[in-house]
Order: sequence, then structure tokens, then C-alpha cells
Amino acid sequence: MAYVIGCLMAALSFLLNKILLKYVGMKAVISYSPVVEEVTKSLCSYYLAADILVTHVVFGMLEAGYDWYNTADGQRGIIGHSLFGCLTLLGLYISSSIWIAILVASCVHVMWNVTLIRLSS
Repeated sequence: MAYVIGCLMAALSFLLNKILLKYVGMKAVISYSPVVEEVTKSLCSYYLAADILVTHVVFGMLEAGYDWYNTADGQRGIIGHSLFGCLTLLGLYISSSIWIAILVASCVHVMWNVTLIRLSS
């Protein structure tokens, strides 16, 4: 189930991110996009009782494939989304709240994106 959710959420996030980029611009990458991605992946996994970490890893693999195809650098997608999945699980374990877990992962995802953008420019 987590494999299917990871694939579906990657497709949904791709579409939502495309819309965000069109209407918000590049600042969506360090504001809305991380939150959209973390909410979609984690909520679907949580409420469908799927493995949250596997969902994040599959999502990261698909994002890495997309990045490799477009920029020849996809390894960060797998590492980042695996990290976000671990943080979601840790936040869920500590707080027993999926919303707090998503907040933690989203904050780290924003910081991750800001750092990568600064390093690449």
C-alpha cells in the first residue's frame, strides 16, 4: 500500500507544485511546496495505515528520478525524503499527533530546500 501511496502522492505533488510555481513563483519551493508534500504523503499513509517511511522513500525515489532526468542530480531527493519520513515517524512517536509530526517534517523540509537553493546559487 505504501508503494502505491508514494507513487500517487508524487504525482499529486508534481501537479500541485506546478500550480504553485505558476501562481506563487519560485518562493513556493521554500514555502508551500514542502508543506504540501509532507501533508499529502504523511496523511494518506497515516489514515490508510500504510508504512510512512516506505511512502516517503518511494516518493523520494520518484522525485530523484525526475531530478536526474531534468538536472542530473537526484540523490538528494532520496536522502531528503527518507530523512523527512524518519522525522515524521519520530514526531509521531514523541507526540502521538500526526499533525505535530507533519509540522516537524515540514519545517525541516523548508530548511532543507533553503539550504540546497543557497548551495546551488
